Amino acid sequence: MRVVMRLYDDDFAATVQRTLRASYPDALTRSRSVSALAAPSFAAAMMGRHVVGVMPVERGSLLFTVVDVAGHPELEGRSVHEAFRKKEWRVLAVGFAGEQQEPDTPDTLAGLRLDRQGERPEFDWRPAHGRVLRAGDRVALATTRRGLDILMTGMQPHPTRRRRDTGGR
Repeated sequence: MRVVMRLYDDDFAATVQRTLRASYPDALTRSRSVSALAAPSFAAAMMGRHVVGVMPVERGSLLFTVVDVAGHPELEGRSVHEAFRKKEWRVLAVGFAGEQQEPDTPDTLAGLRLDRQGERPEFDWRPAHGRVLRAGDRVALATTRRGLDILMTGMQPHPTRRRRDTGGR
């Protein structure tokens, strides 16, 4: 039997998923909070960033965005490999350094195209791990909400305390 419920509280959605998985370990169980799925795009928009895609992964979300390297010490001067931050962000593609970019162009995936009949692609979707990111570069990233926050503010958020499951006590 397929059951669909609309859950707005992410903690409750997580509890429902844990309970169903414990009771029916062979069943395919997915639990998502509508609010939790929408939150990354909303938060990014509030920070003035354009998230071009959101993909739910387990209990979280993976965001896809484009960022100018200039002014981001976590990216600028580092190789693609060094810029990788586990559970925070990964560089997917790199725009060529020194390319003419309009200064008011928003951070979007618009204009990212594959090489068409001799045109030079705007992004290298297979950048070498040793390629150093420079101020004129633009990168397409897969990131978490926390990773985007760190990247945009340059500050580490305070660690969150997880609630302990007291087993009904």
